[in-house]
Amino acid sequence: MRADYDSDGERDGSMIPVRSMLFTPGDRLDMLEKAGRSGTDAVIVDLEDAVSLDNKDEARRNLARLPASPVPYYVRTNAADTTQFWDDVFAAGQADVVGLILPKAESPEVISRVDGALRVLEQASGKEPGTLAIIPLIESGLGVRLTYEIAGASARVASVMFGGGEQGDLIADLGAEWTADGTGLMHARSQVLLSARAAGVPYPMEAVFMDFRNLEALRVECEVARILGYVGKVAIHPAQVAVINDVFTPAPEVVDQHRRILRAFEEAEAQGKASIAVDGKMVDYAVARVARGVIARADAARRATARAET
Repeated sequence: MRADYDSDGERDGSMIPVRSMLFTPGDRLDMLEKAGRSGTDAVIVDLEDAVSLDNKDEARRNLARLPASPVPYYVRTNAADTTQFWDDVFAAGQADVVGLILPKAESPEVISRVDGALRVLEQASGKEPGTLAIIPLIESGLGVRLTYEIAGASARVASVMFGGGEQGDLIADLGAEWTADGTGLMHARSQVLLSARAAGVPYPMEAVFMDFRNLEALRVECEVARILGYVGKVAIHPAQVAVINDVFTPAPEVVDQHRRILRAFEEAEAQGKASIAVDGKMVDYAVARVARGVIARADAARRATARAET
């Protein structure tokens, strides 16, 4: 997942979406190798919660020897207020990864500083400028409040993740009660989505669902997120990947309907019409835009599945 930008440095909306990302401990090369074959669209090399303090250095060293993978790698760093953070950024900036996930994000200034550091690291390692994406993980009330500013702090911000996991930092910060249907977190979840899109981030993601054995509840939470406008979710266990991919992949009949709508609209547009009826419903530019978005997500899902099966 990477954002591309026009000549003015603005996002052009051509970021490639992923449906699923799988957290994997950075100190376990064997698990990282298996993760790439799990069916996930991307693997997150976790340097934070999944790695003990004694193994942080080893996890960072592993970034220079990541196993070959058919899907891209991201790195979750330690939080910006830890002594590990800049070591993580430096190691990730030189590794064969496509982006950094910054946990407990609540400072636009930190995002800007990471942007500058990555620019230097890209130049030093021969990477194309702007190659490395930044994905802030929103896990606090302040982070929710400042999502718009955080997302706008760098053109590298390719996505924003909502961290509403059960017994997670955001739940504790808000004093909310977690339920799979998302009632207690609905305002915060919606606010992060709204702020991210207002800042020009087209593909906001959801973070983890903690009970990896409860796939039915996982599906409920995924459906809530999808209905709101999120396009994917992070897994903590390979067993969650299939459910996440299924929920965030547009159904074939839905895609077919949107292709028919778009085809009819484009034919009408070529004849100078901007509003037509398809299946008894009005179709105009806004409807066509929705159709293009659904088709683009379906095409991206198909490509991601093909990559994972390589």
